[in-house]
Amino acid sequence: MRTTPVTAAAALALTGLLLTGCSTSDDDTPAPEEEALVGPTLAGFDPCSALSQSDLQHVGVTEPGEQADEDGEVGCNFRGDDEFLLRISKAETTGLDAWQRQRGGFSSFEPNTVGSRPGISAVPSGSSEFSWCRQIVASGEGSVSVELKYNADTGPADPETCAKALEIAQVLEPGLP
Repeated sequence: MRTTPVTAAAALALTGLLLTGCSTSDDDTPAPEEEALVGPTLAGFDPCSALSQSDLQHVGVTEPGEQADEDGEVGCNFRGDDEFLLRISKAETTGLDAWQRQRGGFSSFEPNTVGSRPGISAVPSGSSEFSWCRQIVASGEGSVSVELKYNADTGPADPETCAKALEIAQVLEPGLP
């Protein structure tokens, strides 16, 4: 078979294009890595506005909440009509595994589910003067807590307090990040 100048030129051009496609560029900078996806955070979650006024009235709270910051948890304290304290707080970096490590600080500690999320129902140790329960709900990398505290002489027993904390947490859960 005879090679014509046109065929030879086309073959050279095609070879040049193929080699150009396989060569590395002069720019040795690596391609930018895609940023890792970050899950939902609690940064924008405001415990004082987490429940509607109607929801608060339903559980016996008529006054606005007061901002509170305790042990690294940002929260909001609400006083209830029948002498209880409702506290909603967020712990942006304290997930349920961290709560598991604190299990010894509770007289009762039961994993449960709140809506579609894992949770923990916990009664703090050493609080005989209070009927007190904390419902913890997983949210993003952290958690949100609903705490109820009654005077033990006039309030319900811990199981009833925990049932009410769970009820409030279930109302709160759909709005969590």
